[in-house]
Amino acid sequence: MVDIEEEIRSLQLDSAEDNGVVNPEAAQPEVENSNKMEEDSKEEVHPHSVKPEVVEQKGKEKINVDPEEEHDEMELDKKRHLNVVFIGHVDAGKSTTGGQILFLSGQVDDRTIQKYEKEAKEKSRESWYMAYIMDTNEEERVKGKTVEVGRAHFETESSRFTILDAPGHKSYVPNMISGASQADVGVLVISARKGEFETGYERGGQTREHVQLAKTLGVSKLLVVVNKMDDPTVNWAKERYDEIGSKMVPFLKTSGYNVKKDVQFLPISGLVGTNIKNRVDKTVCSWWDGPCLFEALDAIEIPLRDPKGPFRMPIIDKFKDMGTVVMGKVESGSVREGDSLFVMPNKVPVKVVAIFIDEDKVKRAGPGENLRVRLSGIEEEDILSGFVLASVANPIPAVTDFFAQLQILELLDNAILTAGYKAVLHIHSIVEECEIIELISQMDPKTKKPMKKHIRFVKNGAVVVCKIQVCIIIVSIICLIEGCVLLNILNLHFTGHNFFVK
Repeated sequence: MVDIEEEIRSLQLDSAEDNGVVNPEAAQPEVENSNKMEEDSKEEVHPHSVKPEVVEQKGKEKINVDPEEEHDEMELDKKRHLNVVFIGHVDAGKSTTGGQILFLSGQVDDRTIQKYEKEAKEKSRESWYMAYIMDTNEEERVKGKTVEVGRAHFETESSRFTILDAPGHKSYVPNMISGASQADVGVLVISARKGEFETGYERGGQTREHVQLAKTLGVSKLLVVVNKMDDPTVNWAKERYDEIGSKMVPFLKTSGYNVKKDVQFLPISGLVGTNIKNRVDKTVCSWWDGPCLFEALDAIEIPLRDPKGPFRMPIIDKFKDMGTVVMGKVESGSVREGDSLFVMPNKVPVKVVAIFIDEDKVKRAGPGENLRVRLSGIEEEDILSGFVLASVANPIPAVTDFFAQLQILELLDNAILTAGYKAVLHIHSIVEECEIIELISQMDPKTKKPMKKHIRFVKNGAVVVCKIQVCIIIVSIICLIEGCVLLNILNLHFTGHNFFVK
């Protein structure tokens, strides 16, 4: 009988401990029991529960660190992000190489590839099927020419990349400028096929023009990929690869590139994917010991960006989606959900409702990211391409005229550049008519300093400081990118550097 009573008593004790009662024998008031239960529950930590971390500092109150805030701060510390623009002469294989990269990185499945193969075969363009991944509209697929800047995303183990597939045809140079102005790295695609390299490289070819424009627009790192090495006219011949390199290196130097530090050459086949994700097999190309394209992209080092600088995001597009959404690349600073910003140059105050990187919604984004930002406080029709999202504390200036240092690349028919010359200004997503209203000074090519003599006109190859005026107010370009391009109606090219506001 005693044993039974003791067993019942032990069961009661176990039950009481499970309910949080410390001492069931002490007949404490109900309030005290509840207080003790609260204290015990504070000490008890459930293995799956998430609690804010408590940080105690001497002489100060305890600070709660929300794990969501911690995760938010970590979003900027993920894989680095690079914008890569594919440039080069028409039919060099830019879209095909871009499509092959997406296929090899798992962004496109086999079923889609089979669909594109069938579609290309019906058009009697069997070798174009990889280009269909990047060239999405019917006009581009029928003509076999990229018109708009294609955009896609892929990842390697250490980096995230946005591909910007620029058009190679000379008729679409303004679109190429738009793509290159968003890029951190350039991939210059050159066709090794007999006759095709020569066409792109000789005077008037887009290979030369694209290199000069890319350098002007701030693309400081360049990968030169010699494509179509599997072509029967080449057959992975080292002699052809070396011939192309021997002609390109001097030209890259004259365009302002440090070939040893900022340029790298490698052979590939964009159509079959050789030397893109994995290194080329020695049975195919015995002489190549360098990296594949993915390895070369991962190894590129670019200057660190300042996430704490004043926020600047040129707007390249806008649309309606549960509010007003703008697209662009963050050139400086960081943005966070809930931030108050200005849309310049009209200085319209807006609030950031949501931020998207690719298809992922994030709370914060730093410099170099391509974003879609949903805004409140402004309508879609009140925004134009070329407007800039800027911080309230340090808004970007708006001007109608500015000084610029121009390097004149080419003037056809021995033309001259004088005050009164009219052109079209291309910078990030702005396309605006402008006029050179005054030539200030010409720069000495040796000393890089202004020459003392007064000038009335300049010719090809000159570097000149001048005053440029635009028809409408634009945001000051000193805070956006390193340079711009001026094109006149005859498609003449002038590169611009060192802009400042008067």
